[in-house]
Amino acid sequence: MILQYISHARIQPAHVQCFTLLSSYLCSVNCLPQAWILIGQAVRTAQDLGLHVRALQHRLCFLCFAQPIPQRSPKRLAITPIEKETRRKTWWGVYTLDRMLALALGRPLGVNDNDCDVELPVDVDDQDLTEYFSGATLQSKQPLMNGFILLIQLYEIAGRVQREVYALDKCRDNLEPEKKAELHATVESLDGELTKWCDDLPEVYKSASQTNEQVSMGAVLWGHCYSVLTSLHRNLVPVKKGQPLTPKSTAKAVSSARSCIRLAPSMKNVVPPSHHLAFFIQHLFSSAVILLLYAMHCGDDRAAAAAMDEARSTLSAIESWEGQWPGARKCKELLVELTETASAAIARGSAATVSDSNEASANTSQGRRRSISIVTPTANAVSNRAIKGRTSRRNPSRDPGAPSSRRMAAVSPYRVPGKCSVSALYEVR
Repeated sequence: MILQYISHARIQPAHVQCFTLLSSYLCSVNCLPQAWILIGQAVRTAQDLGLHVRALQHRLCFLCFAQPIPQRSPKRLAITPIEKETRRKTWWGVYTLDRMLALALGRPLGVNDNDCDVELPVDVDDQDLTEYFSGATLQSKQPLMNGFILLIQLYEIAGRVQREVYALDKCRDNLEPEKKAELHATVESLDGELTKWCDDLPEVYKSASQTNEQVSMGAVLWGHCYSVLTSLHRNLVPVKKGQPLTPKSTAKAVSSARSCIRLAPSMKNVVPPSHHLAFFIQHLFSSAVILLLYAMHCGDDRAAAAAMDEARSTLSAIESWEGQWPGARKCKELLVELTETASAAIARGSAATVSDSNEASANTSQGRRRSISIVTPTANAVSNRAIKGRTSRRNPSRDPGAPSSRRMAAVSPYRVPGKCSVSALYEVR
């Protein structure tokens, strides 16, 4: 910040680096809104320096009607190849952090891909750059820089998720049939790209890691992947009775949440305190809420019990991060309260099912004597009673009478359907 004040008349790449580091730090201490503001400054400063373009561009000052002002990029500057590479890495660091924050906070992106054409970093680690640019042949190995490039590509897809799935005209409660079909096609296409991204991951980031650094990079990549995948599909999960069920999106949202929870022990052991860890803990909490909401409305006792157990397993993981991440204790307290709310709702639903079943049996016996046909209430009808009173997307309360239901709606942007096929939804891996 001192650098900004003493050299504001001469913007330089170090300003961009400082803003990015400050934003990254604020993420790691659970100050995401402030981090989003700082990364916005980094974006504007980087664009002012031309870090986002590969060729010489011009911009016109419309206030003074002056001649076009040259906006230089690394390709046209008289600097060393390593300095050019540093500028590229600086830009892509800004790019990825801006999109991580936009996805986590549900806020607009700071970078439009159509305005950015700078080359990706070379697939070479920092310590080998001098040898690489001298023309020497490097030993065959998997550089960690490859993981950073993969992260850039993942958040390029995430940016399109933000723009194409969460655009204001796509988030209305009642979409026209044409726009609804277009939205489903977009989600299907982006899901295919995410699947290909996962399939193309090198084996060292899956199950054949050879170093601790590769293990850490793999955990970071998968953590961000689950976050993007859940964000892609959660908008198609029904929130009202009568809305069409999208089995694939519902299944993938739940499955992604379960995978995130299962990754937690690995993240604890291999990823040091950083903005990556902060984003993962936030998504871990949201994943637990997804499973709690699913357990409340799945209509199957065994599936609900399994979902509750998995949601509770996140408590110990979040508790282990107390002292490393400032929001861990609050997350744990909220999750304990939400777990109790979900358990109470499930218990009430089970009691209602037994009561309705007994009443139906009595009525059926009486109906036989009077030759009257009685229809037994279905499981979906019982489930629908549990969500009675939910009237809007912004208030997905499952039980208005419970004191904690409003808290449930406030902390979770995820929704689960009031009715679903349990075998198709929960057992999908």
